[in-house]
Amino acid sequence: MVIILLLTAFLSLALSKDFCVGNIQNPYPDPYVEYVFRKTLERALLESGHRIKCTPEAEKITPSVDLIKETPIAYTPQQRVSAYNLEIRVSLTLKEKRVFSALVSYSLPDGSLGDLPRRSAIQDAFNIIYTEMLQFLGRR
Repeated sequence: MVIILLLTAFLSLALSKDFCVGNIQNPYPDPYVEYVFRKTLERALLESGHRIKCTPEAEKITPSVDLIKETPIAYTPQQRVSAYNLEIRVSLTLKEKRVFSALVSYSLPDGSLGDLPRRSAIQDAFNIIYTEMLQFLGRR
């Protein structure tokens, strides 16, 4: 049993690649999107069996935020926006560019919640993107 576990651990280390994650190219002034994007990418890399290590042999990943678009979809009787569609499109460039996107709705019941509903929608969007990203990185 111990031999099987050691063999499995050795094979997983031998078959894993080193990836170096570069700075996120983000033309939008939203540091929270960058934070969630980096955490999602790092989680997908680690869960797909790879290592995050910036060595000369490591394959470089250039992440970029291509689109953050919030579209109003509902108004209150006082003509204030109460719900949005949040569209996020990000890409990873390894040898080729791969685009991931998600569309999530969120509502603002009142102003007392600040930007918490928006941050929750960003996390939801990256949870959707995460599954595609995990499949993409798992094939590398």
